[in-house]
Amino acid sequence: METVFIDGAVFQYIDLIRVALSEEDNTQRLQAIKNVKHDVVASRLELLLDEGDGDWMSAPKNTEFVAGMAKSAPARHEAIYEFMQTARRYEGENGHGNERKLNIAEHIGKSVWLSIREGKLQGVQVVGGILQQVSDAAREFGISGARDKDALRNIWKRYRGVVHLGMAMDLCGDDPKAGTGVLDLAERIRRDLSENCPRGKSKPYVDASEQICFVGKSRV
Repeated sequence: METVFIDGAVFQYIDLIRVALSEEDNTQRLQAIKNVKHDVVASRLELLLDEGDGDWMSAPKNTEFVAGMAKSAPARHEAIYEFMQTARRYEGENGHGNERKLNIAEHIGKSVWLSIREGKLQGVQVVGGILQQVSDAAREFGISGARDKDALRNIWKRYRGVVHLGMAMDLCGDDPKAGTGVLDLAERIRRDLSENCPRGKSKPYVDASEQICFVGKSRV
C-alpha cells in the first residue's frame, strides 16, 4: 500500500488530486500527484511574487530559498506540463475520458460500501451481484459506459484501490464543516473495503496492496 501525505496547502487542490487518480495505474497516479504538488508550489510562488514588495528576493535571508526555487524551476515546469496531459486524458473527447471511468468506479465503490455497512456483504462479480445491479440500473436510466458488465469489471479492477477519496469528497459535498475530515472519511472507507470480504469469500473487496492511503499532514 502506498501512502500520500496531504498538507493544508495541497488539500486546497484536492480536486486535482482526484484528477491524478484517474490515471491508469498507481505508478502513474503517484507521479501525477507529485505533479500536482509541484503545481501547488508554483501557485504559491506566483502569489508570493504578486504580494511581495520587490525587495524580498534580494534580502540575504531569502537568498538560499530563491536559489533553490530557481534550480527547481525546470522540474516544476515539466511537472505542470505532464499534469496538463493527465487533465486531457481525464476530460477526453465528448465525455469519454478517464473522468467517466472514475465516476463509474466510485459508484460501484459506493454500492460495495453500502453493502458492507448494511451487513449484506454482497458479491461484486457474481450473478445478481453489485456489478450486475449497477449494469441493470445503467440500462434502466440510460447511463452510457456502465451497461456492459465486462466493461464494469475492468473499470472496477483498475480503480478500486483509489475510489475511496472521490467517494469521501462526494459524500462530504459542499459541507463547509467537512474540511480535512474528507481524508478521515476516505481512510474509513479504504479500511472497510480492504478489511471486509464478500459473504462466503476469504479475499477482501479490495486488497490493501492495491490501495493508496491519504493522510493529512500538518505543516507545523
